[in-house]
Amino acid sequence: MSLLTVEHLTMRFGGLVAVDDVGFSAEEGRITALIGPNGAGKTTVFNCLTGFYKPDTGRLALRADGREHMLERLDDFRVASEAKVARTFQNIRIFPQMSVLENLMVAQHNRLMRASGYTLLGLVGAGRFRAAERAAVERAVYWLDRVGLTDRADIDAGTLPYGGQRRLEIARAMCTEPVLLCLDEPAAGLNPRESGELNDLLTFIKAVHRIGILLIEHDMNVVMEISDRIVVLDHGRKISEGPPDFVRNDPAVIRAYLGEEEHEGG
Repeated sequence: MSLLTVEHLTMRFGGLVAVDDVGFSAEEGRITALIGPNGAGKTTVFNCLTGFYKPDTGRLALRADGREHMLERLDDFRVASEAKVARTFQNIRIFPQMSVLENLMVAQHNRLMRASGYTLLGLVGAGRFRAAERAAVERAVYWLDRVGLTDRADIDAGTLPYGGQRRLEIARAMCTEPVLLCLDEPAAGLNPRESGELNDLLTFIKAVHRIGILLIEHDMNVVMEISDRIVVLDHGRKISEGPPDFVRNDPAVIRAYLGEEEHEGG
């Protein structure tokens, strides 16, 4: 069974149809890329999946931990906390005045609050809270190591170079222990070396942690190298779907990216 199933997703803004009857699926332990020219509707799909928008129609089913979550019915905070969907944004949204480590700890705030019973148990050193706090630190240290930021744990996150901030954002998302990780253009602004590091990180997350990754990306080198399946949108509609080799050679995709018109007649 698919981790995520999207059926008949439609989103309108007044008279503009941003997403038009789109359907696709994403699997556990696989990277699914969502690509298309600018204005194709990719980010709108993400916003519907993560609760920022309520679609006009559509079924967005996430199956995890033996439960089915209907994402179109959930607010954004419930998509994150109950369905365990984590997201990064095209524009980096770290806490620049907090340390690198603090950015990863704040991502685990809800878990720590539950461990405290939403009372003063955390302040008085209750055993359950202390155990949760140790686990949170261990999780943060683990992801700092994975993204190569251990030696910068105590500096302000805003002082990291751009590529480091990108990796920190992904590490922060992983500290929430998601079942689906949604990444909005994670390679934007990266140089070739940093893009290679990103590929290695996402491949590691897929292989070792077995979560599903849904990726919006314009860097076709990244998309073609690490994706298991690619969904192509153009003007809000799905025009192609399949493995990288199929999509790369699909005439409909080539026309969408090159702006070529179909010829009528023979």
